[in-house]
Formats: sequence, structure tokens, C-alpha cells
Amino acid sequence: MTTNTYIGVGFSSHADPLEAAKIASSQAKKQIHQKKPNLIIVFSSVHFQGRKLLEGICYIFGENTNILGCTGSGVITEAGVLKYGVAIMAITSTKIKFGIGAVPQINKDHPRESGEQFARSALKNLGAHTKGIGLIFSDGLIEKGSELLDGVKEILGRSFPIIGGSAADNLHFSKTYQYYNKDTLNNALIGTILSGEGIFGYGLKHGWRPLGRPHIVTQSSGNIIQKIEDGPAIEIYKDYFKKTLEEIKSLLIQISVLYPLGIYLSEEEEYLLRNVMHINPDGGIVCQGDVHEGSQVRIMLGTKETALEAAQQAALEAKNPFKHTPALGAIVFESVSRINLLGHRANEEINIVKNTLGENIPFIGVCTFGEQAPLKSLEYRGESHFHNEAIAILTIGERHALAE
Repeated sequence: MTTNTYIGVGFSSHADPLEAAKIASSQAKKQIHQKKPNLIIVFSSVHFQGRKLLEGICYIFGENTNILGCTGSGVITEAGVLKYGVAIMAITSTKIKFGIGAVPQINKDHPRESGEQFARSALKNLGAHTKGIGLIFSDGLIEKGSELLDGVKEILGRSFPIIGGSAADNLHFSKTYQYYNKDTLNNALIGTILSGEGIFGYGLKHGWRPLGRPHIVTQSSGNIIQKIEDGPAIEIYKDYFKKTLEEIKSLLIQISVLYPLGIYLSEEEEYLLRNVMHINPDGGIVCQGDVHEGSQVRIMLGTKETALEAAQQAALEAKNPFKHTPALGAIVFESVSRINLLGHRANEEINIVKNTLGENIPFIGVCTFGEQAPLKSLEYRGESHFHNEAIAILTIGERHALAE
């Protein structure tokens, strides 16, 4: 294959962050034939966050390397889901252009403004090139992730495809970290717009199915549902499970993973999932993502089998644009809720993705507190959404990479 784009990956679980970064970076650099990368993507478990990790990357690739990434509740390589370690992806290309941007501190009261600020900075750095797809990483602990994404869409366009993940911290829900060049940030939004002569594919699926009858949200504010059909929102769970409020609270983690709320999007003919994070004293439900008044919601059910089927569908959609030229690399964003659901079968899901995309495609991924992507493939040009419990896959290739 003749190509002007090379993508390499590496992984290390060495206990010292500096050495782990050097080892993983050296593996990736070898695969891109020792070339200078345009962009480094780094995912790590939270144990490795800090200055030494980025120093190790710069030691191998040089001081002026563009670095983007975040912590997760695990990292993903071809070996599966790993709870401890550092994964590196190096991309070098004379054809794909990158417009890097960052907002070091998200305005938690007005996250839409931070989304707009990020998009403007990325566009400025992209220059005159036509934008192709957005790749973003954000703090996974902000409660208004939907509003943050709305701000990005306000500048880049409602139908512009944006894919990414919300950083995680091994379910401590304490602090997540985002990597931007030489800086380790928290409460940040970072990312890039990819352009040039690239081919970009993506797929997102969750596999959860609706239960019971639909209900209408009659009062909500951002990510808080106060009332469903004029009663306290939590009644939807009390009625379905025939349990008291205290019993529901004691089962909240299990309910959030197995039985999230699904918002029906009629224009997409699909459900957008929302994890239940808290129950307010007035019976309101605090979700991880916005739920608008008038939305039709249902309790959803996830199973291992439907989750695995969804992963294959997502990989097939991400592979779809590459009919005449191969994909050169892929990035996977995997909800930590899926990992909890799948248990020991989580590695089976990654094998499904690997086998569907192609055995030789280098890829890395991260276990997230939220995912960003359109619900349908590039051909649809639908709106990007903030998701829970999904698997999202970005594939990268070069338009003029032809078989010899």
C-alpha cells in the first residue's frame, strides 16, 4: 500500500509513568518508521496521570509534539480492556491536517460557552482547510455534558460529526485528567478537528432495549428530571420494580448500569441513554446528560448478548466508508457501564471490534464516563449527541492511500 499517513500504537504497564510512556511511545514510533508525528493520542489509567507521563512522551517524540488524551477507568488495546497502563497512538501524515484546541477550565455554570470557545480555537488552528470530523476529550465529572457539546455544535454546525469521550477515574468519581501537550489538566475540554485528504468513519451503538410503556417528561431542567407525567420522576422506577424509594436508592448503581432511562429520538428512530446519578429529596432524577421537557422516556434493559451485538454493528458502521481503501487506525470509546455489564466478557467485545475492523488495524481506546458521537453513520450526517453506556469508534484513513 502506498500512503502518506502512518499510525502506530504502543502500550506499557510499567509502574513508573516516565518509563511506561517511553516504552509505549517507542513502540508507536517504530510503527510510524521513526517519523515525526503530527499528533499523539494518549490514554492512561488514573495511576499514571502527571508531568512524568508527558515528559516520557516528549523524550521519545520531541519537545514540540502535539499531545491529546485523557484518563479512563481502563485503557483498550488489541489485548482487550486493561485496568492499569498507558496506551499511545502516534499519527504522522502529509495529507491529514489537525486543528488543535483547548479550554483548560470549563465554565461549569455555562458549559455551552466553553464548548464554543474550544471550537473557535480549533478552527483557528485548522486554518483554511475544510473541516472533516471533530475529536474531543472532556472532564467526565461535569453534570452538563450535553450543554458542553451543544456549544461545540453551535460553532462547527449541528450536523458536523463530533466523536469523543468523557474522561474517567476508575469509578472514584473524584477527579479526571485531560492531557494537552505538556499540561495535565482537569475540568478541561480539549481536542482537534481533522481535515485534509482523510477518510473518517465512525459508528456508535449501545444495545439496550426498551421496557414497559413510554412516559412523558413534564418538568426538567438540564440534566435533572423533576417530573414524569406530573408525578415525581423517581416514580417511574418505583412503579416498574414495585420497590420503595429507599430500596431504589440502595440499588441505584445496579439500576444505572442495567436499567438506564432511554430518550426516544423520533428523527433518529433510536434511544439515547441516560444513567441515573442521584435521586433528589423531591424525587427528581439527576441524569448524566440533558433530558428535555416533552421527551418520551422508557426504562431500558441491557444484556451481555445485545451489548456484544451492538459493538459489532458499531464497528461495521465505522468500517463502512473504507470500501476502496483500507482504514489505517481506529480509536475506541467504551462506556465504563458496559465494562460493568459485560464483566469477564469485556475482552470478547474488543475482539469483536478488532475482527470486524480487520486484524491488522492499529487501535487504542479508553473506558469513559460518557461518549460523544452521532447516532448514525457519516452518510446520514445526523446530529452528534452526548451518550451513556455506548461504544463509539472512530476510524481514520487516507483518501489517496491506494493498493500497490
